[in-house]
Amino acid sequence: MPGRALRRLEFARRAALDLLAIDAYIARDNPKAATAVVEYVLQQADLLLRHPFTGKPTKPGAPRKLVLTRYPYNIHYRVTATKIRIVRVLHQARRIA
Repeated sequence: MPGRALRRLEFARRAALDLLAIDAYIARDNPKAATAVVEYVLQQADLLLRHPFTGKPTKPGAPRKLVLTRYPYNIHYRVTATKIRIVRVLHQARRIA
């Protein structure tokens, strides 16, 4: 689309560590399931590049939240003119800290 700013996807260190922890936790019982969950989260994060406002806003100044449906995780992210920054990937039973 002409004139549309291209954004890039960026994972904060904490979000990358969240994904590693999710993978390690699930892989203890089922390595294939762990791979499937992490791949799904990454696919959903990638979709934010085309639809950055899909996730719902939380509080003013707080990250947006994309609620995933296939697995019980949420992607918390911020949108700027140049990037989508994933700040956390958390189980839906947890709150962002």
